[in-house]
Amino acid sequence: MSSPEQEPKPHGRPRTRPIGRRIVLLLAIPLVSLVALWTYSAVPALNDALLRNQYAENHDLVGQPANLAMQAVQEERAAAVAALAKPSAVNERTFKDAVGKTERAVAAFRRLALAPAATEHMVESAIQRTRDVGNQFDQLASIRSQITARNVSALEAINAYSDAFDKTVRLLTTLVTIADVDVYQQTNGVLYMYWARDFMLREDLLLTGLGGGRLKAGGRAAFAQWAGARAELIELGQSGLSGGIAKTMSGLVNSPAYADYVALETAVVRQGRAPAPQRWQASVKAAGQLWLGTAFKAGEQLQHDEVGPAGDRIMLRVYLAGGVGLLAVIASIVLSLLFARRHASELRRLQRSAQELANERLPRVVARLRRGERVDLEAETPRPASGRTREVALVSEAFETVQRQAIRTAIGEAELRASINRVFVNLSWRSQSLLHRQLRLLDQMERRASSPEELDDLFRLDHLTTRMRRHAEGLVILSGSPTVRAWDHPVAAEDVVRAAIAEVEDYTRIEVTGASSAAVSGDVVADVIHLLAELIENATAYSPPTTEVTVKIETVANGLAVEVVDRGIGLAPEELDALNRRLASAVEFDLVDTERLGLFVVARLAARHDIKVSLQPSAYGGTTAIVLVPHSLVVLDDQWQPVGEGGAAAEPVGAGAPRVGRPVRRALPGPAGPPSRPAPGDGPPAPVAFNTPVSFETPPAADARSGFTVPDSYDAQVSYDPPEQNGRVSYDGQGPYSGAAADAAVSFDPPGRADGRTRPGDAEAEPAEVEDSEVTGRLPRRVRQRNLAPQLRRRPANGRPKAAAPAEEDFEEPSPELSRDLMASLQSGWLRGRVADDEPGDLEPRDEWGES
Repeated sequence: MSSPEQEPKPHGRPRTRPIGRRIVLLLAIPLVSLVALWTYSAVPALNDALLRNQYAENHDLVGQPANLAMQAVQEERAAAVAALAKPSAVNERTFKDAVGKTERAVAAFRRLALAPAATEHMVESAIQRTRDVGNQFDQLASIRSQITARNVSALEAINAYSDAFDKTVRLLTTLVTIADVDVYQQTNGVLYMYWARDFMLREDLLLTGLGGGRLKAGGRAAFAQWAGARAELIELGQSGLSGGIAKTMSGLVNSPAYADYVALETAVVRQGRAPAPQRWQASVKAAGQLWLGTAFKAGEQLQHDEVGPAGDRIMLRVYLAGGVGLLAVIASIVLSLLFARRHASELRRLQRSAQELANERLPRVVARLRRGERVDLEAETPRPASGRTREVALVSEAFETVQRQAIRTAIGEAELRASINRVFVNLSWRSQSLLHRQLRLLDQMERRASSPEELDDLFRLDHLTTRMRRHAEGLVILSGSPTVRAWDHPVAAEDVVRAAIAEVEDYTRIEVTGASSAAVSGDVVADVIHLLAELIENATAYSPPTTEVTVKIETVANGLAVEVVDRGIGLAPEELDALNRRLASAVEFDLVDTERLGLFVVARLAARHDIKVSLQPSAYGGTTAIVLVPHSLVVLDDQWQPVGEGGAAAEPVGAGAPRVGRPVRRALPGPAGPPSRPAPGDGPPAPVAFNTPVSFETPPAADARSGFTVPDSYDAQVSYDPPEQNGRVSYDGQGPYSGAAADAAVSFDPPGRADGRTRPGDAEAEPAEVEDSEVTGRLPRRVRQRNLAPQLRRRPANGRPKAAAPAEEDFEEPSPELSRDLMASLQSGWLRGRVADDEPGDLEPRDEWGES
């Protein structure tokens, strides 16, 4: 069998990228720049928002607990000085209560200020100051024990408690992390004003503990230092305040109570003497209450007028820089994607138009052109989908030109193929006309042959001519034209198979097995014979000459099955797959692939009649060809009857030719296998033949020299049916089948020759005959020794002529003498065939499938 068609491998397509990705890459640089600008503006705003949030958290987690702890320290300090100045049970109890309150406040401060929620947003310096404040509160335990033992002075006790207070205030100044300078300065100004009040309280405790009189050197120095620190803090606080807070604090500084306090403080620093206790206490009380109220009012103003609006401004910046900028970035990305999607959509529509042309419209146009239909170029070339992009529109216009040119090319190719097909048909019918005349000439030569050797050569030439006629008919099939040989009624399936075998050169190697009572519809008999002959000939050509080719026929559930099994070397799986695809698809005949004409013919015939042909490995290592003729082409046994059982007439028909009815008839059993040695006394008979149909139809058989042509329509073809006969045909199993031989076998005159003369010995040597094929309708069979010269005919062993078979009988059991002669002829034919194989012969059959 042939090797699969070598299809060219497509070149590697360069790596491609979608247009959307390219557009995104083009817009990536401006998008990255936009994102960078957005980040540059959004990150500071977001950082400010985080700082504002941190400021609020610090105030809640650190500031409030620290304020409570400082107030408790101030109260404990006052109770300690009172206990040292005037020891009493009441003062002792007050001191202890103050100590307990301070410890509770310090514990709350440690729990909140040193918690992870507070320290995770602090810098390391703030965390360290928070720990230092906690350690400073722990050091109060030693001063408390000294106060209880009364071995510490009032000034030392005041300094110990004041150190804890000062560190706490410094911690609060580091917690102002809001990203607003005005808020930062005003917050620190309020803290400084609050801190300055504590120095006034220290001065009051120092003078209260003395109870009046002159200050000692240490006390005077401490008082002067506190007075200076208080004045400095007031100045720092006022410098950082502005707006309503500054006005509020100015009300404190410019008040009479504060002025009276400052005058007394200055007198103490200058004179070193404490003022009158009643006046000092009254001045400190008035100034202290005003001071405390002013500090709380300033704190509320700070929160309402500065911290709140500053937070709102920060969040507005976050919304503007972060939100709006983010929306701008998202909008840019979305617009870029929409832009890319729009262009990609336009190109995809153009791609779909191209694919529709390549996969639907152009194949549909080509199919219509091959069917001979007219095609409207304008209707079949609609404008491809375009778009709003100028470049895409230009590509669409160019593609419209391409598709018009493609369809014009398809029309031209179809016209060229039609012309080539007409050339094929003309050449085929010219060849068949000449071959038919050659077959008739060979028939005449066979009639005149006087020696077995000459007759054997004529049989071989007759057989080759029959094969040539089949090959010429293959050109008609490849051109897409129908064959004109046909029968008007079903033909027995066995006769169809044997007719196909008879068209194969090595018919002696073919063994037919199985049986079927079905028949093949008359209008497809010629095509089925041709299809089977191609497959059988291919099996004999690609298997060793010493092996058999088995042809099995049987009726199956899906129709009529014929298996052709050879014993060759087989085919590779890839080759089998390629051949099966070609047989199943019935691809268009390729003028370049001329070495696979048989494959194209089989595929074309199978597609024409919906016959399934498949190849598969055989059990012998070769190839099995399975032909499944569908039910629509098969007539079952109960739907037709052979002659003698009420069968209708059937005949091979050609368009325009007169019909003569022929009843369908079952096939007679073929000859058995050759004997092991020849029978003595038998001469070399002609090769064994099988029962085959004969029906030739050709266009008007004008002389080739008169300019023979074939019209486009084959409705007026003339049938080359064998002429009407009134003799009878019987099967003798000798001689190869050919068209001419069949014509010679069935085209004989009533007793005697065509010129009216009678051959010597005809009366006594006439073989048994069956009903004429023109009458019976069955495929004609060769008449044994019918065309031999009278002197070459062999008589039966008993010297008596055989009795003629009754015309109404379908089959008569052969006599022993006839069986003996038949077996002797088969044996001689096999021996002569083996001798011929050793001698130089004709060329091998042409490779119809390609090289295996």
